[in-house]
Amino acid sequence: MLEHAGNHANGATFDEAMGKVVSSLPLRKIKEYLDSTNLSADAKALLFDIANITIKVGEAVVAVGRRIIDFAMGLMKRFPTATLGLLVAVTIVSIINIGAIPVIGAALTKLLPIIGLTYGAVEDIRQGAMKEPMDSFEAEFAHFRPAA
Repeated sequence: MLEHAGNHANGATFDEAMGKVVSSLPLRKIKEYLDSTNLSADAKALLFDIANITIKVGEAVVAVGRRIIDFAMGLMKRFPTATLGLLVAVTIVSIINIGAIPVIGAALTKLLPIIGLTYGAVEDIRQGAMKEPMDSFEAEFAHFRPAA
């Protein structure tokens, strides 16, 4: 059974956390958004499967998957530096994969996306933009932890 007692980290209550889950995009809107992207069919299916994840808290069914996808979509809009860093790294990796730099391509193919995303995230954190939403999101999910 999962707990839903009191305040957590940033003072959010269970009711506030549930309110954010309930106000997350409906599955229909998430599907529309995913369908409008250039993601592969497999990636779209995986993200939609994540959006369908629910947990039971007491007698309530909580659509945590919808909240996760909704939050991630908001992060993409709010933190363009991290997104841009990842996209630049992926672009470089695709150039490497077509043979432009064959000697070091294999190693950099796996490393560059991590470096690009990390660099962008660090820049967003330096600007203070990412700390508050990540702390808030973590506190929100603290209400849904299994009881000890």
